[in-house]
Amino acid sequence: MKPFDAHGYVQVQGLRVFHARLHLHWTALGLAACLLVGRIRRPAEALAAVGCYFGVILLHEIGHAVMARRLGYRAPVIRLSFMHGVCEIDAPASRRDEIFIAWGGVLAQVAVAIPLVALAQVRGAMAQPFVALVIVSFGNASLLLALLNLLPIPGLDGATTWRIVPLLWRDWRVRGTARKAAQDLLRRLR
Repeated sequence: MKPFDAHGYVQVQGLRVFHARLHLHWTALGLAACLLVGRIRRPAEALAAVGCYFGVILLHEIGHAVMARRLGYRAPVIRLSFMHGVCEIDAPASRRDEIFIAWGGVLAQVAVAIPLVALAQVRGAMAQPFVALVIVSFGNASLLLALLNLLPIPGLDGATTWRIVPLLWRDWRVRGTARKAAQDLLRRLR
């Protein structure tokens, strides 16, 4: 690892996540250390706790990166800090692309959270404490983070994601108008 930059991030050398360089903030590394120390007598649980912590935030940012790449944008850097992450993306060319990229993080978390939350309800799936810790921690935390991110508050994805409602409404009205015009034209041609 290189030394910390002026903003407190260090790049994880040799690791790319969906072609993005991964940077960790000192606060994230500090929390990971606390999680390890807090469960030092149970090293497997300690590693699972650290993995779930980074995994939940990273999953969200990967969702943004994947959606951005599908739309033709680069996502060169993912930054993880104590409570959130940031996926640095080329500036989207349209409002629609910006909205879809914002939904990418939430959808990635929901896609993972729902099966894990459902699996936690299956009898016998939670028999092993280590497995139960991973399923419950990763599933519930992913679902909670997805819901939290949908709040329409600046700084959260919800400030962007909900712009899809007027966009879809406009598209629906345009299609309705086009459909009506096509029907009128067909009627006149008969």
